[in-house]
Amino acid sequence: MQAISSSYKDPNGFVFLQDGIYYRSVHSLYKPQYMQLMQSGLYEKLIQKKLLIPHEEVEHIPLEQDQFFILKPVQLPVISYAYEWSFSMLQDAAICTLQCALEAISFGMILKDANTFNIQFLAGKPVLIDTLSFDIYNPKESWIAYRQFCEHFVAPLLLMKYNHTSLNKLLIAYPNGIPLSVCASMLPMKARLNIHGYLHIFLQQKISTKGKQTNQKAAFSQQKLLHLLHGLLSFIQKLKAPTAQTTWDNYYAETILSKDYLARKKEIVSTYLQNIPFDTLLDVGANDGEFSLLYQNTNKTIIAMDEDRNCIEHLYQFCKKNNVTNIHPLIVELTAPSPSLGWHVNERPAIFSRIHADVTLALALIHHLAIANNLPLEKIISFFLTLSEYLIIEFVDKQDPKVQELLQHREDIFPNYTREDFENILRKNYEIIQQNSVGETLRTIYLLKRK
Repeated sequence: MQAISSSYKDPNGFVFLQDGIYYRSVHSLYKPQYMQLMQSGLYEKLIQKKLLIPHEEVEHIPLEQDQFFILKPVQLPVISYAYEWSFSMLQDAAICTLQCALEAISFGMILKDANTFNIQFLAGKPVLIDTLSFDIYNPKESWIAYRQFCEHFVAPLLLMKYNHTSLNKLLIAYPNGIPLSVCASMLPMKARLNIHGYLHIFLQQKISTKGKQTNQKAAFSQQKLLHLLHGLLSFIQKLKAPTAQTTWDNYYAETILSKDYLARKKEIVSTYLQNIPFDTLLDVGANDGEFSLLYQNTNKTIIAMDEDRNCIEHLYQFCKKNNVTNIHPLIVELTAPSPSLGWHVNERPAIFSRIHADVTLALALIHHLAIANNLPLEKIISFFLTLSEYLIIEFVDKQDPKVQELLQHREDIFPNYTREDFENILRKNYEIIQQNSVGETLRTIYLLKRK
């Protein structure tokens, strides 16, 4: 029973993997807290509100020394991290954390951890996945996780709001939370003039810099704690990301070749997918999810990746509004994907170590990788080989208007970017099951199976 690489800090238990299933060990040390969580009604309340991941207590795994229970949580189809989320995804994760903290107080408990890694998305909604994050509430103590919450949630949200919506990527450099001093140094004056920005970032940073300690244990009442949590919740709920147009906004509405092209492309892709077995589909370069949404609210798991933050934000908002529960939008730049992080560089696995798919969609993408990013076709295909058994990929000829746009302001140093070279590389690695031209365009879509 070996703890996974990210589960080593909590003396109350750990997560382990057995026969492909994740379990949580609860140690005897945590028995009083666990019993209160389960018997007070807090667990049922959180499950009812879809704020906490459900679990069952299992008996088929023998307990080891100092173990109290083994839990089997609902298994997550996708594991993602905050630096892969859009603004609203991080905002909703923060709201979930605060709602868990508020519910806990009503049942005599307190949320002791408030980091982004404890939140995952299940059925389209953020849920707390660390069942051992609750402690018995001491009415005289302040919220022990307050600073952690500010560094993991408030700091990146404010940087995304006031500076740039890509700045949650700072959580790659600071996986334990963006230091308040770093956040304060980057935020503009108008963030300091906001009462919540001042209290939760600048004032905290000022106090810690001066080394001042407050005797909150003796003075912090439940009323003050509730006031703090409700204030944070109201503040987070009202945050809005700045609107800024990006390259791929309204791509399918404004920049595609024609409506006939899109309709024909959907027809081809749908036919291909109907002819192969799959449970999980990875849509790489998904844009706003036009093709991911072909399988919305089915029994398929759809992972929609794109580097454009606005596209992923729009897709998340669409799924949220329309209660689409099986699509997982993620911000991922293929040429600089999320790396492995943390202790021994394996505490938080890289994005493509966490993603497992049966089929990958790569539509209107290869020319951006090959022409805009100078990636040889061999390297591109080698990458896709690692992702899934099946691949649906669109080749865009060099004479296509979009490729010509890419070549407009640079020298054509891509003599091997041809359909013949592309197909020769494919045949070394894949069986070409089907291929179809997209209408009258210079584009071809291939259905491939890994050899």
